[in-house]
Amino acid sequence: MSTFAPEDGRTISRLRDRYDAGEITPVDAVEAALGSIERDVGDDGLRAFAHLRAERARQDAEAAARRLAAGARLSPLDGVPVAVKSMVAMAGMPQDAGSRVLAGQYADRDASLVSALKEAGAVIVGTTSMDEFALTTLGPARNPFDRTRTAGGSSGGSAAAVRSGMCFAAIGTDTGGSIRIPAACCAVVGLKPTYGLLPTDGIIPLAWSLDHAGPIGRTVADVADMFGVLLSGVNGSGSAGFGADGSGPVAGLGGTRIGIPSDEYLSVVEPHLLADFRAAIAAAADAGAEVLRIELPDQEEVKGVHWPVLSAEMAAYHLRRFGASENRYNAPMRDGIAAGATVTTEEYLTAQRGRPVLRAKVDAALSGVDVIALPTMAIDPPEMGRTEVDLGGRPEDAVAAMVRLTSLANHTGHPAISVPPGTAPAGRPAGVQLIGRHYDEQRLLSVAAGLESLG
Repeated sequence: MSTFAPEDGRTISRLRDRYDAGEITPVDAVEAALGSIERDVGDDGLRAFAHLRAERARQDAEAAARRLAAGARLSPLDGVPVAVKSMVAMAGMPQDAGSRVLAGQYADRDASLVSALKEAGAVIVGTTSMDEFALTTLGPARNPFDRTRTAGGSSGGSAAAVRSGMCFAAIGTDTGGSIRIPAACCAVVGLKPTYGLLPTDGIIPLAWSLDHAGPIGRTVADVADMFGVLLSGVNGSGSAGFGADGSGPVAGLGGTRIGIPSDEYLSVVEPHLLADFRAAIAAAADAGAEVLRIELPDQEEVKGVHWPVLSAEMAAYHLRRFGASENRYNAPMRDGIAAGATVTTEEYLTAQRGRPVLRAKVDAALSGVDVIALPTMAIDPPEMGRTEVDLGGRPEDAVAAMVRLTSLANHTGHPAISVPPGTAPAGRPAGVQLIGRHYDEQRLLSVAAGLESLG
């Protein structure tokens, strides 16, 4: 068997090239991925995975190797080790959503997105760890850059697994930033598509009207590959331009109009993160982008809409499914359900009526630009176990601080991506968030690829 380590080919395109050259096979890649996961144990392990699918993954890898040897590749992901967040249904696998409440529960069918991956020949090596029922953003996965800090959440296991080479791409979910936040924490790429573009059937809900699913990958091209396969798999077509042929998005910034919010809007961002963001935007301008000022909804306005909607929908689901006497939740979930149960119908409907207002404001901002750019996060990844941080000189709940700049796109449904810019300092995770027009993921990916290539 050829020797192969995950770090030998961290991107899907590089892995595909090595397959085509006959240097390695999917069996080698999957064995290396499983070995990397199995070695990541102990008190300082990343805790990226919840459950492994080792034997079935080996069988799938052997089948992929036979297809590739016969020149019958199914998709750009054929034979590529990938992972799925543990709240996403995969037949025969635990679907516990990071909670004791669902311990021992197994899925009896595949979510549509899992079916799409399997039909594309991707090799699913396991399910990734996550915050309980996707509510918070603080763990349990550790940050590959600094294991005393969180990988973000709630899709932190997916991002940590991709960054560390345990898999090449993963499915995450995003209700207030849970794909983009861990992507920024781990310096990988995370895409929240337009609301409803990818189905969420078979995924345990957090808040039905805010939930999105999407890909996390090491590069924009990898995310485009994953997105193209998922979109094609659930629609049967329509993946052109999203890497379905393995070509990836065309990187380009020349003539691109990038809108950035006011200095006041960005005043909550930690100075070094703001400096990183401004350096990326300056480099984009040097590469031919036109940078324009735009106006976004006030952050407090977004916050006032976000929490009533999320908590009310979460409480409604959990009280209906598990009942008021369920006592196995962790403290954040117990508190969240209790708070959500107090949201009145009037308060919920008022918050929902605020969402079209937010959408109209973002649409207006996008009317004169191609994408909106802002930092993904206002703070560094918090230390493990820390629940309060300093935000703009004031104490703030850590989760509220982490979703401060991301939850807007969940309410408006616009596609948004977090990408580490090529200008980012070495050894420190960073993320620029781009927000695009509805259903214009192709342009969003192209601009993201341009930012990624800077430096």
